[in-house]
Amino acid sequence: MTSPAPRPAFWHLLLLAALLWGGEYLRRDCWEPDEARVAYVSREMAQDGQWLVLHRHGEYYAHKPPLLYWLINLFSLATGLPIGRLTVRLPGFFAGLLTLWATARLAERWAGAKAAWPAALTLLTTYLFWHEIGFARPDGLLLGWTTGALALLFWNDDEPALWKTALAWACMGLGILTKGPVGLIVPAGAYAAARLAAGEAPLLRKTQWLWGPLLALALPATWLGLAWWTGAPEGYLRELLVGQNLDRAAGELGHLQPFYYYLPSIAADWMPWTLALPAATLVLFRDPARRRLLQRLGGWIGFIALFFSLLASKRNVYVLGAAPAFAILIGAAWPELGAGAFRWARFARGAFMVLLFVAGFGLLAAGFWPRLPIAGRTLWPVGLVALAGGAALWRETRWRTPPTFCLLAALVWLAAEAAVGAFVYPAVNPLKTPGALAQAVQERLPPDRPLLLYAMNGELLAYHSNRRGQAVRTPEDLFAAMRRERRGFAVFEKGVYDAWPAAAPLPGAAREFRSGSKRYVWLEFDLDAP
Repeated sequence: MTSPAPRPAFWHLLLLAALLWGGEYLRRDCWEPDEARVAYVSREMAQDGQWLVLHRHGEYYAHKPPLLYWLINLFSLATGLPIGRLTVRLPGFFAGLLTLWATARLAERWAGAKAAWPAALTLLTTYLFWHEIGFARPDGLLLGWTTGALALLFWNDDEPALWKTALAWACMGLGILTKGPVGLIVPAGAYAAARLAAGEAPLLRKTQWLWGPLLALALPATWLGLAWWTGAPEGYLRELLVGQNLDRAAGELGHLQPFYYYLPSIAADWMPWTLALPAATLVLFRDPARRRLLQRLGGWIGFIALFFSLLASKRNVYVLGAAPAFAILIGAAWPELGAGAFRWARFARGAFMVLLFVAGFGLLAAGFWPRLPIAGRTLWPVGLVALAGGAALWRETRWRTPPTFCLLAALVWLAAEAAVGAFVYPAVNPLKTPGALAQAVQERLPPDRPLLLYAMNGELLAYHSNRRGQAVRTPEDLFAAMRRERRGFAVFEKGVYDAWPAAAPLPGAAREFRSGSKRYVWLEFDLDAP
């Protein structure tokens, strides 16, 4: 096996990405908590023509800016496909491609041409990156903008051009339109921290710090101005700007975690390459010519980890913006890691093989468990890939040259991820989607009638039922909606339904069902029935 080509062309990355995520995109339905919401809100945007203010069940939805939802509708229009499992994921897919391309170019610029492919393959096979680009969420799209902005800023330091800095700050503006202020804070802060950590502070003395943030803020300001001018609903702007930013950062909306949360989180989410992190760090630190690269990457990663550690609200996906720097760090040390030239490198190789053997035998054994909620055979392709890969890596360690251990490990992991998307995820669809409710609603509820959702948002239920949802929050609202509709479906969380007061009986036939870990009850009512 030979080493990969020095520079991955865009079409190389496109082909790899299509092979990696194609099976998942085509076969996995939209799941909770985010995908079904994104798909449902995007569909409601198209149906109502509300392009500036997002709506959910006819009420304003201020949790996120609109760029992701605009792009989903754009891809739906361009492809002629309905808003669904493929179109909702295409924005994240192309953002992932941009991230891979920028990561490879930065690795080439900083660590030489031979580090470009290793960095891209490391990122592709890092769990958190693979997972987030596979799921339709704002974080994958945000990663594309932030990594693109960082690459342009670093590139401009070597070959100055006004268009590079202007495009970099425009990417940050698009990041704000994707997920709020972090679209500006993360790339600008990571860029400055990387330069400072590497002793490159003079490169920061540029006028771009005066006009760049204004350019970035001009994009979301234009959208907000248009939303206000066209009559944004009362309370929308305040919730968007204050509630979803300051309140969320303070932890008032949940996700409260301790300061050290990201230490174990990163160790798990950047697998399998966290096994090689100590060895890769030593490789760069021991080489005076590459020590500055380690400092630069450490500043990038450290700023993002520290910034989000200071916030009360924490989620593992918040530090996704550091994953490209991590991939460059690992990719720059691939030859030494693969050769097992010292103890920590040999430990990393051994740990990788053990992980594959344990995963392989575990998945094959789990496939025979009688209480497994999915068909056991769907786990076998992944288990066989892991076992075959572990055996191939063990054999690779017996060869002295060429040192291709890391390349082989990445290819094995790519095959395992692709198998999960193509075989395991589709088998989980019935567990994660409300199939029974969707079938009943589509058979017996006219398309112009709403699905009544009691005391919940229920985007997953409305999306898969292909009906508009109507949120009703009190018994009085529910009975009023039933009298207006005369016949239809109302859905409750099971605990809420079980606690319904006997003094106010609900009309109709009830049926319990599950979706994911949640238990629901649907009530099919007909007030005109004899």
